[in-house]
Order: sequence, then C-alpha cells, then structure tokens
Amino acid sequence: KAINISGKPVVQLSKDVFLFSYYCQGMNLTDLAHLRWSQIVQDRLFYVRAKTGKEFNLKLLEPASQILEYYRPFTGSKPDNYVFPILNAERHITPIQIDNRIHKMNSLINTHLKSMGRTVGIETPLTTYVARHSYATVLKTSGIPIAVISEALGHESEAITQTYLKSFEN
Repeated sequence: KAINISGKPVVQLSKDVFLFSYYCQGMNLTDLAHLRWSQIVQDRLFYVRAKTGKEFNLKLLEPASQILEYYRPFTGSKPDNYVFPILNAERHITPIQIDNRIHKMNSLINTHLKSMGRTVGIETPLTTYVARHSYATVLKTSGIPIAVISEALGHESEAITQTYLKSFEN
C-alpha cells in the first residue's frame, strides 16, 4: 500500500485494482472492470458476480471510497460510466472485445503488481488473485467460519471454498 508510484498512471491503476479488490471482499478483475458509477450508492457497492450470478451489497470501507474518488475525475460520474479506466464503452462493445480487453489488462496489471512486489521485498508474485486469496486467508486465520467466507467470496458451495482455501494454505 505504501509504495510510491506517482506519475505512473497505469502502475497506479494496478495498485488500486489490487487494493480495491482486497477492500471489497476479494472482488475479481472482471467484476471490477464492469463496475459502473450507478452501482455505488452512498457508502455501498452493489454488483452481481459475473462468474456465479450472486448478488453483492457491500459497505465500502474508507480506503475503497478514497480509491473511487481518485478515479471519479478520470472516468466521469455519469451513472453508466465505468468506474475504473479498464473498459471503454465506445471501444469495447462486443463480449469478445470486452473479454480481450480484460485479459490484456489483467496481464498488464499483474506485470506491474509483480514488479511492485519485488520492489518492496514480497516473495510471492503479486497478481489480482493474490488480493482475493489474501482476503480469504485473513478471514480464515481470524477464525471466520467457512460458510461466511464462502458467502463473502460468492462461491456456489462451501466445498469450493474449502478447496480454494486449501490450495494456498501454506
């Protein structure tokens, strides 16, 4: 969080995507890329997870709200505008264009995250999914029941969550 990357907008976006994901229950990049200003109402975030169709209604933590306010001047605050400068409604129209853009941005963001991680001495290669894994791990090590973690991550079953948590146990 403390790394200084001022003057590098794409690196700033990478850092903000990682942190926003963590602050918003491990929100994945696809859902984050599709996020529009209309889905933010006062201090709450409403979205449907693309992978499972599960509806989310989250209270935004202050650091997440600060990230949103940083992007408001860049992406505009019209209700239909995307929150983060990942997708462009005029350029990314078809599902294939949208998927390709998200895939490209995921690769670029992960490249920047890995570089930032190395710079600050983090041995684990940082990716957008590490934010999601970190969120889940913090819940698990805090003694939160698997059922609650499963609900928070939007998994279809607790069995998926158990497999998910076991996969990065060490």
